Amino acid sequence: MALYPLHKYFVFNDRILPVSTFVPAENEGGIYEVLRVVNGIPLFLDEHLQRMHLSAELAGKEVRYSCAQLEAILNQLIVRNEVDEGNILISCKTNLKAFFIAHNYPSDEQYKNGIRCGLLHAERMNPNAKVFQTEVRKQANRLMETLGFYEVLLVDHEQRITEGSRSNVFFIKGDKIITPPGKQVLLGITRQKTLVCASRLNLQVKEAEIHLDELTDFDAAFITGTSPKILPIKEVDGYSFNTDNKVLRSLMNEYDKIIQEDINRRIRSS
Repeated sequence: MALYPLHKYFVFNDRILPVSTFVPAENEGGIYEVLRVVNGIPLFLDEHLQRMHLSAELAGKEVRYSCAQLEAILNQLIVRNEVDEGNILISCKTNLKAFFIAHNYPSDEQYKNGIRCGLLHAERMNPNAKVFQTEVRKQANRLMETLGFYEVLLVDHEQRITEGSRSNVFFIKGDKIITPPGKQVLLGITRQKTLVCASRLNLQVKEAEIHLDELTDFDAAFITGTSPKILPIKEVDGYSFNTDNKVLRSLMNEYDKIIQEDINRRIRSS
C-alpha cells in the first residue's frame, strides 16, 4: 500500500526533503503511527511515539531514533510545511518516513446523528502492533466504498467483534461501558484517552468479549480513533443504537477537554 505526501516536504530518516524526491514504496509489514495536528501541535505525541517503539519491538523492527529525536523531526516537518491542521503518517519498514496525508474528519452531522458501520470477517495478525496489513485494509475499503459505511467492524473466527478496521469500538449498556479485551485489539491512543475520560467521569468500564448475537443488548455504541475522536454509531449491520445517549455525550465532551489540556501543556512547555 503505497502512500503519498500531501504537502511540500516529507521526512526521510532525519532529513526534511522536498516531495519531488519522494519515492513511493510498498509498506506491507512496516510499523506506523498516524498523528493528528491541531493548532500546529501534534496531539498526544508522547503516547504515539512510545507506541511506535512498542510496535517495533513486537514486529521485530528497529526504530533508530529516540522519542526526543522523533519529536524534533516532526516539529520541523510541521514548521516547514506551515500546516496547522492535519494528519501525519510516520512509518518505518527499513527507513523512517513521515509526511502529511489526506484526512477525513467527521462532519458535525455525523457527530450529532452517528455513522453506519458494516461487518467484516477478518482478523489482524499481532493486533497490539500497529503494522501495515494491506489485505485487511483493502477488504475494508472495498466494503466501505461499495455499501457507504463510514467504518467496518472486524469479526473473528469465533464471531467476536474485536475492533474497527481503523478504530477501536465501545458499547454502552445502562451506565456501563464495554469494550473488547486489550489483548485482542490495537491499543489505540484515543482508546486509552477514552478510558481516562471514563475514569474522570466515574464511569465503569469493562473489557469483555462481544459476540455478534449480543448486539441487541446494548443501548449505544461508538468508535474511537485519531481522526474520528469519539464518534457515535447509529447502526451496525441493521442494528440501531441511541446516538444521544447521556454516557456517550459526556465522554465526547470530556475527550474534547483532554485534547485542549494536551494543547495547553505543549504550549507551556515550548
